[in-house]
Amino acid sequence: MTNVIATYIEKLKKIDGDIRAQAAVAIKIRTKRKLTSGEIAMSQLVFKDSIDYSNIWIHLGGLIHTRTGNAMTPAGEIYLPKDDYLKITDFSIAKPNIRHWFIHEMTHVWQYQMGAANGWLGIKQLCNGGYTSEVNSVDSGKNELKAYDTDLTGRDINKKFQDFNFEQQGRIIEFWFDAIYLQKISPSREHHQKSLKLLGYVERILRDFLLNPKDKSLLPKA
Repeated sequence: MTNVIATYIEKLKKIDGDIRAQAAVAIKIRTKRKLTSGEIAMSQLVFKDSIDYSNIWIHLGGLIHTRTGNAMTPAGEIYLPKDDYLKITDFSIAKPNIRHWFIHEMTHVWQYQMGAANGWLGIKQLCNGGYTSEVNSVDSGKNELKAYDTDLTGRDINKKFQDFNFEQQGRIIEFWFDAIYLQKISPSREHHQKSLKLLGYVERILRDFLLNPKDKSLLPKA
């Protein structure tokens, strides 16, 4: 009987060890994930087949300072603050502001996969005060970070898409996406109303991109 009990205890220990090992692996895996089918379909509305969607990871934290609350996409993969990563399991069914935020980050994926040096562009913006200086932006409102500031009906009216910096490109694409695809979701939102007002200007800027998002000449110069 003693041998039977000892053997049983050893089996329990092995089972417990296997469960703990599997749990550890599961925790490790949950720190990053691939795009969902919904996220891919939503992205294809904008970027069509110009992106290799199978090669994209969404990460928990990592490169982000916990106090910024911002996502970062420096090398074709998206890094989210911890709370956002844990809460948002599928951007395609999230609130509208979360959806156009995702499309903004996917713009950086597009830029990187097309050949832009996003990490270097981000460092240049940081050195120029793009992420530390706030402005009253015509398009985005008060207390906007300098890197994202646009004035599409005034100062920037004659610019082409490639003339905007890499953050501004993301903002322009998110305006277009919001105006075209999020009309039925909380349409009174301030961002959506601004997107509708800017739609004609945005579509002119994005004309070449919408026709051919594989055109590398559209990549940002700054």
